Amino acid sequence: MEHYRQGDVCLRAVTGLPAGLVQERRDAHGRIVLAHGERTGHAHAIRNPAVDGFRFQTSEHDVNAGLFDFILVGGAGATLKHELISGAKAEHGSVKVPPGAYEVLQQTEYTPAELVRVSD
Repeated sequence: MEHYRQGDVCLRAVTGLPAGLVQERRDAHGRIVLAHGERTGHAHAIRNPAVDGFRFQTSEHDVNAGLFDFILVGGAGATLKHELISGAKAEHGSVKVPPGAYEVLQQTEYTPAELVRVSD
């Protein structure tokens, strides 16, 4: 199984999209945002128009957070960038992602109360 990682975001190749997904729209800047950088305002994002983002209909994610459970990459593939809204590079280098379906995983950390998504 292929994986593509950028910081605390990991894309895991899957053989197809599961049932129960709804397609979500891009953010106001035309991006599929996989994770927001809470501290610096950057994002792990894809701008390629041949990529669609999905979340489970029952997902507990904040609808305004721009997070997706799965993406479907079409065309010749896409580039996952760690960027500011302007498109300028943030901390991590770009990652080329070939066409296919991917589960979006974000690193979590354990606390006694709950699992928490890692902030960066």
